[in-house]
Amino acid sequence: MKPKPNTGSFPSAWLLSVALVVLGSCKGDETKAVDDPLDDPWVDAIEASAEDPTALPGAEPRPVVAAGSLPEAQPTVGVLATPSVDEAELADEAELADEAELADEASPAASHASAAPGDAATAKTTAPAQPSVEAPAGQAPAPAPEQASEQASEQASEPGPVVAPTPAPSAAPAELAAPAPITHADFHGSYRFVGGSSQRDDLDAALEATVNALAGVIRGLARKRLRATNPVEKTLDIVVAGDKVTTTFESGFTAGCVVDGGTVKSTDIEGGKLAVRLRWKKGKLVQHMEGKGGARTIVYVLSADRKKLTVHHKITSKRLPVPLTYRLSYSRK
Repeated sequence: MKPKPNTGSFPSAWLLSVALVVLGSCKGDETKAVDDPLDDPWVDAIEASAEDPTALPGAEPRPVVAAGSLPEAQPTVGVLATPSVDEAELADEAELADEAELADEASPAASHASAAPGDAATAKTTAPAQPSVEAPAGQAPAPAPEQASEQASEQASEPGPVVAPTPAPSAAPAELAAPAPITHADFHGSYRFVGGSSQRDDLDAALEATVNALAGVIRGLARKRLRATNPVEKTLDIVVAGDKVTTTFESGFTAGCVVDGGTVKSTDIEGGKLAVRLRWKKGKLVQHMEGKGGARTIVYVLSADRKKLTVHHKITSKRLPVPLTYRLSYSRK
């Protein structure tokens, strides 16, 4: 009698091989080194200089005044008063008046009345009458010497036209000194969320775009998990002590790392283990953490006036065909 073949050995071997593959992949995940966040092009695309402090919700934009466009200062002295007649002008008027009197006394009628007949000496001293000068045809007769002297006196006594002073050119405005470069010490402080409903809506839209890239049967579970691990943090505290930077969010997640130092251990808001490191690149703090389910990169960007903080998030995982990216704005308390 022939022995029956063992039909249960094949399924058992298949299950054992699958288990070994799964265990091997898990072991590989545990020993995987944390990627350097500086190698991510997404980090390079975030420009620190693009963060505008006037972009805070409800903030009024400040007018920009171009150099040299400031209004010129108006002169404080208006129209000049009528100029006073000086002593030289008074002396000229007196001299002209004396000449007019002498001319009247030397007229022919006066000399005829005062001179006696036969008095040759008196006749010789008497001034001869001024000959009249006839004007050419078509021209007005020339004024007599007495009239000419009176007209010259009137013209001399009349004030000249008032000329407003020419304002001096205003000095060019001094150029504002460029702000000092931002260092990691400038991030120290407490911040509150000011992104409002617009950034909440942006987060929901980004989350839906990531979820819709998944298979339909797991979308509900993925949406629930992503919402739980990506809340809108209302507060954020950053403590800088030398080269060590500690970030603490409202949800309880905290991590303290040395800038450009080694990797430290922390836990996420669900209690999972994380390996965290912190890097400095072109005025930005780049925080990278990796756990069993995936990785998160947070880029902290401070505005030039040190009052606004923008926090950029990127969540990646082998299970997410499309990464989840969003940003939240904070204002220094």
